Amino acid sequence: MKIGSVRVGHPVALASMEEHTNYCFRRLMKQFGASLVRSERVDAVDAARRDRRALRLLHTAPDETPRAGQISGADPAVMAEAARVIEQLGFDIVDLNFECPIRRLLGRGEGGALMADPPTIGRIVAATVRGVSIPVTIKIRTGPDAEHETAIDVARAAQEAGAAAVELHARSVAQAYAGGPDWTAVARLKQAVSIPVIGSGGIREASDAARFLHQTGADAVAIGRGCLGNPWIFRQARAIVAGGAAIRPPTVAERARALLQLVEGEFHFYGRPLAVRRLPRTSCYFAKFLPSFAEFRGKVRHVGTLQQFRLLVREHFC
Repeated sequence: MKIGSVRVGHPVALASMEEHTNYCFRRLMKQFGASLVRSERVDAVDAARRDRRALRLLHTAPDETPRAGQISGADPAVMAEAARVIEQLGFDIVDLNFECPIRRLLGRGEGGALMADPPTIGRIVAATVRGVSIPVTIKIRTGPDAEHETAIDVARAAQEAGAAAVELHARSVAQAYAGGPDWTAVARLKQAVSIPVIGSGGIREASDAARFLHQTGADAVAIGRGCLGNPWIFRQARAIVAGGAAIRPPTVAERARALLQLVEGEFHFYGRPLAVRRLPRTSCYFAKFLPSFAEFRGKVRHVGTLQQFRLLVREHFC
């Protein structure tokens, strides 16, 4: 699959997730087989003014190529300026988020609120495309709610404005993450536009990714929550899609090594205070299969150093 001038090696990609898809996380998912990776969503206003926190969220390096930096906003000029920052930082693609269902964004008329206004999305995309030389993609939902499916109108407006690809999360904005996704909406969108279509929603197992691609005809599938604590899902899904032999599940020792790589990266990237605060979120996804998970979860909340965490992993993963 090609997104503009960017070649994506295979159809199993990483979805953007707030509080998760930082550089350390993306690098681990890339190592385990994700083709395209995306940053966390960053407010365009913050990216445009090079806010310190925004730049940390948008940290990138060549070892995760191809990668997309994701921004959200409603002002075309601000989105274009933020996209220029994304390009200057080294990202290969700028991804515009028109799907986020969190109330703060909806109240500002951003994110998923724009799914009710395809012409405005078209204007934002056009301004962003004019502002950068890298491909511009969009992430959308089926529509504002179950009664109003606007994904096709939005995608067509974006395509006409120069968007190079569209990712459709197969739920409405009102649905947020509750209930099952409507994969048929992805199939309908694929038939309606000529740019690549990436689909997401409801991919929890490697076999789900293969089934999704078969049922929707999408060019790629993006995995979100299904990869939390399970980076092996990319390697496994890629093998199934390619018709190869099934890949065995990871051993306990392999789980421990992947977890330590991620946590050690976060200690280096964020510094000790923030990395420690993130430990329960980061580590419990990897530990949830353990017979002693409840004990692990209780103890990790009292960890204060990387060395203490290493000892905790040694205690429970051996």
